[in-house]
Amino acid sequence: MISSISNNFSSLASSLVSRLDSQNKGYLEQADLQSALTGLSSDAEDEAASLFSALDSDSDGKLTESELTASLNRLAEQLESQLSSGRMQQALGNMPPPPPPPEDDEGFTLDELKAQLNEIGNSDSEQASLISNIVANFEAADTNGDGKVSFTEAQAYDQSLSSTTTTASAGSAATDEAELAAMLRVMQLARSYGSDTITVQQTSVLYTTA
Repeated sequence: MISSISNNFSSLASSLVSRLDSQNKGYLEQADLQSALTGLSSDAEDEAASLFSALDSDSDGKLTESELTASLNRLAEQLESQLSSGRMQQALGNMPPPPPPPEDDEGFTLDELKAQLNEIGNSDSEQASLISNIVANFEAADTNGDGKVSFTEAQAYDQSLSSTTTTASAGSAATDEAELAAMLRVMQLARSYGSDTITVQQTSVLYTTA
């Protein structure tokens, strides 16, 4: 797991700052990263700007050892969350399709749905969650406007909510990719500049997420 290498981030940050801080300022500037990336990237200037922006959390133009440590831990946590979310989506994708609507799918009125919700109580079941959403958005779910929400309409409304969530997740995909790129580049810098705090086996955990 990505979190398994987080304990080494303090040592990694110390090593990188000491090796890349050619003027002994006690911190790194964007120019330091650009110089270090010159032999690793064909677009060192733009890549250094992107990487420095991801790591310089307070945007003061100075990347200290403690700030680098905190930024690496933050990126690792975000990537770990991304992986967990991906596993959840995969698990949901392997779930069987929902059951077909009943033959008598006349639907329920708003009052009938409220009564059902009261019977279920404060249960955290999927059924209770769905009914609660339908009750709160009855007119939107009642697509044919007959004053009742059928099983088919309820399923369609639930799927529309899932689509909205998926769209929102897609919107953050570029951010996730940037975070992964930043972490991978830091690991590459560590290896290129002889840091012994991160091993090849540990960095491979990150490369498998790409």
